[in-house]
Amino acid sequence: MANSTRRYRLFKANILKTRGKICECCHVYAKHLHHIIPVQETGIHAELVFEPANIMILCDDCHCLMHPARRYPWLTLRIVRSHALAR
Repeated sequence: MANSTRRYRLFKANILKTRGKICECCHVYAKHLHHIIPVQETGIHAELVFEPANIMILCDDCHCLMHPARRYPWLTLRIVRSHALAR
């Protein structure tokens, strides 16, 4: 398991270095890698997980849009904070 984690971290660092830390949807700072063909479909050990053509670099907000059913605690805090500031 440690080798898979290390391999993925190196892969992620390389993708961000070569393609930049810019969201490929909205062009703001980004740090997330999104798999176009989901890992749930291929399995974590599939080579497609490490295929650059299967990756999009996304910001927090755009990554949330790609996973609408997923819960993000930081997003909930951001929404609550924005509602409080709007008052």
